[in-house]
Amino acid sequence: MILPYPFSRGVVICGEPIYVKRYTSTEQMEELCQQLDVALNLITAEADNYSSK
Repeated sequence: MILPYPFSRGVVICGEPIYVKRYTSTEQMEELCQQLDVALNLITAEADNYSSK
């Protein structure tokens, strides 16, 4: 995580929520973990592109 200097600009980006049921099988949990990984990578790339402008 990179923290900006005080009084500098920052970017906050939120993605779509990922819902997890209370009783989730191991296979479903693996699929959700992969979905989360992809979503975080996309958001990180979007934030990097925004801040490089």
